[in-house]
Formats: sequence, C-alpha cells, structure tokens
Amino acid sequence: MIFPWQKDSWQKYVEYLRCKRLIHAILVSGPPAIGKMEFCLSYIQRMNCLAPVAHQLPCGVCESCHLISVRTHPDVRLVNVDKGEGAERFEQIKVDDIRKVSQFMSLSCQYGRYKTVCINQADRMNINAANALLKTLEEPPSGSVLFLVSDRADCLPATVKSRCQIWNFAVPDSELALQWLQEKADNPSWQSLLAASGGRPLLAWELHNSGLGDMRTAFFDHISKFVKGQESVTEVSRRFQNESTEKVASWLQSWCGDLIRYRFNKSSNTFENMDMIKCLRDIAGQMDLQAMLDCMERLAEARRIARAPLNRRLLIEDMLIQCQRALRSPVH
Repeated sequence: MIFPWQKDSWQKYVEYLRCKRLIHAILVSGPPAIGKMEFCLSYIQRMNCLAPVAHQLPCGVCESCHLISVRTHPDVRLVNVDKGEGAERFEQIKVDDIRKVSQFMSLSCQYGRYKTVCINQADRMNINAANALLKTLEEPPSGSVLFLVSDRADCLPATVKSRCQIWNFAVPDSELALQWLQEKADNPSWQSLLAASGGRPLLAWELHNSGLGDMRTAFFDHISKFVKGQESVTEVSRRFQNESTEKVASWLQSWCGDLIRYRFNKSSNTFENMDMIKCLRDIAGQMDLQAMLDCMERLAEARRIARAPLNRRLLIEDMLIQCQRALRSPVH
C-alpha cells in the first residue's frame, strides 16, 4: 500500500529500480506509524511483480504479488513484520536470526528476480546480531537485497548504517494526512487525534479504530475536572484503573508538556492536545514551572515501570498527585 504522502518517494525509488541504482542494502528510516513498512512491502512486490500497473505500482494479482502477500514467496523472507504495532510486541533480533537470514540470501533465486529480506525494527538487533550482519553487508550475495526498517535508526551501529542506502521518511504533511483520515471515516475529532498522534496518521487511525481516541477524550475531560477541584484523585483513578498505566502516563506526559509549551508560547502550533487549549489557558497561571519539570521526570519513571506487577490504581493516583503538586495559586 502506498499512502498519498508517499507518492513522491515512490516515484523516486522506483526510478532507482528502473535505472539499476538499487544497492544490496537499504535502511528505511523514520518515525513510527507513518507507513514505512507498508511502503517497503509494496516496493518488494514491485521488485518481483510480473505486470506492473500505472505509476509503476505492483499489480497485486500476479502469482509473485500473491505469494508475497500471503508470505509464501520462496525468494522473500520477512523478519518481525507481522507482529503488529507497538515496540513491546517485537522480540530482540539475535545472532541466530541473522545467520538464518545470511544463509537464505546466499541461496539462488527459485522464482523471483531478487533474493529479498526485510527486517522490521532492525534496531532491535543485539550487538552480536549486528556484527554477524556486517559480513553479509560487506560481501552481499549476487542478486540479493536487504531492507532494514527502523523507527530508531540512530540506535543502529554506524558500521551497519554506513553500508546501507538510506531512505528517510518524515511525518507527512498535515493536510494530506487529515484528508486521508477523513476519507477513511467520519470523525469530527480527526484534527485533535492527529495532533495527539504527533502528526502520524496511522497512529491517529489506530486511536479512532480501537476506541482509544474516545477514551483519551474522556480521560482529559476528567483531568480537567480534577485540576479544577471538581473530581477527586480517587474518583479519577477508579474510572481508569482498568486502562493501561503506560497509556495513562503517556497522556499525562503530553498534557504536562503542553502546559509547559503554553507557558512560553501561547500561539504555538506544537501542542499535542489541541482540543485541550481551553483547559490549558484556564490553569496555566497556576503552574509552578520547576515543579512541573520535576513532575515530567516522575511521569517518565512511572511510564518505565508501568508494566511491572504494581497496583495499577495506586500508580495512577501517584501520577495524578504529582501533577496536582505542580499547580499552585498564581503569585501576584
């Protein structure tokens, strides 16, 4: 699948294929939830497609395209690709995994035009795996192409990155992303969800599709009441005790971050929660900046330990109390 914000990149990189400028190793880098993996899979289909259609897209119906889509193509190996979104669902890539990849790439093509491997979340290679991959990168088998897809390319060893052609992808233009979301479903909160997702449309779609978007809105409504003294900490924690504490911590982090941003630039377009501007305006004068910065550190720590077997409700209450302490009556 090629998303509207990827059309220019598609034309550019398909030209690499047509002009034989495609090298043996490609690092597909950029933020999560913007469609890098979908782009990469479509490109692998195009590399082996028997009958490309308009704009050099893969036909999607030939035998080669079909085999890739159902993950049975004998010349294509995918690692960490079908595990779903979220870093916690991906396992560490170990040296034995890379040895299997290298062995696969050394074999002759059975059907396709290229021996192709795609490793998603490549930054999850441990040091031994990365070192094992270097031999394949330095002495690539003829007719083989390796794709490394990463949300955190800066975590890959420089020795690996220096041997790859780098394809950088950025957060898409907001108008294109918003138009795509509006075409997929009717939701008056798309703009807020997109802002809350850091401009990443696939994450905004996930929030909408999973119901997390509505849960986020409800959470912020109760936070607004809490900081105004209209609800107690126990009432809020009771309402959200069954939610992921990591998610609650991330929402509170974004809310506190917006409070800090509002303190310095009230017209900023970098707010993560544009739908909370009124609440931010109402309470910004109560914020103790240093206390809020300390609160952000505590929230980061809470998010780090969120998966530990702790009392979920008590952890949420602790986070709320930290936020409450960062707010005080304005000094005149």
